Amino acid sequence: MRVCTACKRLLPADADRCPSDGAAAQVVDTLPRDTRLGAYRIDRLLGEGGMGFVYEATHEVLNRRSAIKMLRPELARQPQVVTRFLNEARAVNLIDHPNIVNVYDYGDHQHGSVYFVMEFLEGETLDELMRRRQVLPVPDQLVEGPANVFVVAREGHPCFVKLLDFGVAQLRGSGAVQGLTLAGAVLGTPQYMSPEQISGGVVDARSDVWSLGVMLYRAATGQAPFKGEEFAELADKILHHTPRPADEIAPLPPALSQLITRCLERNIAERCPSIAEVIAGLERTKQACQLDDDAIRAAVIADSGAAGDIAAAAPRDRTRDSIGGSVPRYQGAADRRAPWPDAGAARPRSRLGAYVAIAAIACALGGVAYAVRERRAPPIEPRAGSTGSAAGKPPTIGEAVSRGVGTPTALPAGRGTSPVGSIVELIAAGDTAAWHRRAEQDLRDAIHSDRLQQQGFAVDALALAHVPAGAPLLYLALQGAPEVRVKAARALGELGLPDAAPRLRDALAASGDKIRVEIAASLYRLGDKDARAILLRATDDPAARLTAALAMAESGDDAGRAALADIVAADPPGRDAWRRAAGGLAKLGDDHARTLLEGELAQPDATRSIGAAELLARAGDARAREQLARVAADRDASAPGMAAAALARLGDPRALGWVAGGLASRDVDERMLALAICGRLAATAASHTRAIGKLAADDPDLRVRMTAEAVLLGL
Repeated sequence: MRVCTACKRLLPADADRCPSDGAAAQVVDTLPRDTRLGAYRIDRLLGEGGMGFVYEATHEVLNRRSAIKMLRPELARQPQVVTRFLNEARAVNLIDHPNIVNVYDYGDHQHGSVYFVMEFLEGETLDELMRRRQVLPVPDQLVEGPANVFVVAREGHPCFVKLLDFGVAQLRGSGAVQGLTLAGAVLGTPQYMSPEQISGGVVDARSDVWSLGVMLYRAATGQAPFKGEEFAELADKILHHTPRPADEIAPLPPALSQLITRCLERNIAERCPSIAEVIAGLERTKQACQLDDDAIRAAVIADSGAAGDIAAAAPRDRTRDSIGGSVPRYQGAADRRAPWPDAGAARPRSRLGAYVAIAAIACALGGVAYAVRERRAPPIEPRAGSTGSAAGKPPTIGEAVSRGVGTPTALPAGRGTSPVGSIVELIAAGDTAAWHRRAEQDLRDAIHSDRLQQQGFAVDALALAHVPAGAPLLYLALQGAPEVRVKAARALGELGLPDAAPRLRDALAASGDKIRVEIAASLYRLGDKDARAILLRATDDPAARLTAALAMAESGDDAGRAALADIVAADPPGRDAWRRAAGGLAKLGDDHARTLLEGELAQPDATRSIGAAELLARAGDARAREQLARVAADRDASAPGMAAAALARLGDPRALGWVAGGLASRDVDERMLALAICGRLAATAASHTRAIGKLAADDPDLRVRMTAEAVLLGL
């Protein structure tokens, strides 16, 4: 990696000097303090592993502390790794659970850096705590997050289980590499890898169970179940040797030892089937030993060595005040504050003995994979006094947005009156105006909420739905936090409504330099020529040049051609930035760029082949459009939904042929794609209104419910 010695920006790998100030480039193995990475300033290196590095950083505009997970440069040149690394960030962002870390930004830049940005959390590592004590009581909510979303971690190990006030926050989702094998390499921390992972077999949620079993074994006995000096020796032990039962090493209840043994069953069919089952087994052990949560919390407090560092016995989902400052507002930190313990209170015994080892799956720095199955949003409790949702049903959007407390984030208050009756009943009654009002009010409530994540979900839903009726809500979102403002501006630019231009100009005037380019890009797409000056200047900024050049190219302006050509020349083929830059050049009639994209059509990676086909079709290539139609119609293709969504963005009604199956899919991504298609083709999607209404009312994923309501605005 190379860093400018003057401005401290990360430079392209082959740069000898900084293109901005001409200063010399410094070759570095890790990013030094004060390096500029997009909008972030690097503060320090937190750790590194086989896949990359994790840094503490600060957003220079928002002054928010963050953790940045960054791929190693050699892996960032491999498109398959990059695609799945960024897919991980998207997957984690779908999960709204207090025990799973939030991801709120990512970067894929010309200089070769690929990273995503997570909330920064502080606390003692499980690894450090286990060195201090033989047995570790940790509350079960650390494993409830993964149990809700069926995340295959491919790597759980103690260094990355972050315990905060009895363990309420879990670093989740570092380095997803779904189904990926790197030429001769195995991904993960070997000591915690399952047999199927080592042997290259199919992994599923039971691989997480194995990693949890290793952690339980170590927490209960003080030693690892499998040991080896070299990887080959360790792999042989995992594949062919059975560890001593945990109760032969430490005085454990037989039920706990048997549960750990089931977690470490090499035959995946005989292994404990799920994290939820492990939690149930731990709960049974806890009850059999006559232990309760208060006793466990008391033991953790006593063992901490300083009562002031941990909150007193408090309800679940409490977070230290010292953490509240670093947790993003959208995580709802304000409603998870716990009282401080009485410094003079008598401390209970520091250890409960070897009865309870309720450990957690953690996602580590080096390679993990997501096989997200039927991802479910966690239950969200409404404010005191609210009606709440029916038992067994997900909360309505209105109930979900009422979860947070505090002052709304830069948005004016306002609440209308929704029609009486569920949205399904309103659709069944054929009351179009009523279901429009209900959907509009629910989304408005989300944008008005005090949780940044809820606001972001609502704007994402409106962007996916792509319905003009959502424009007033996007205008409201332009008054929000910078992240929300940028999303709203992009969505309005895509809608192409002339009425949006004055609102975008107001947002531009009220915004700092870091987001002005995004808003100017949307304005330029709407025909505002005054925005061109901002875009021209941005073509010299490595962090903004792609956005600026693409906005000009899509409007037929070739002033950004040189910047696009530079990106195509510098980035590895197949990368998202490379593909988008090539698409911009193809739009400008560049034959070489067309040839490059045509070469991508035969790629087995659906993201690459379908992405290239869509860009070629946008540039007028009829054969590429037909390829999309063939893939969308082929149920045996690897990604028919992705191809159908691309067709919908092109306005091609053939995309609707895939929609019925997509709306009924158990895969949340497919449901989202189907909804996006219905939004784009709302004029011909009315036959799916009832199915969309059912998703709006009953889907377990909050983002699906919001997107369904956004689509209903246009039906």
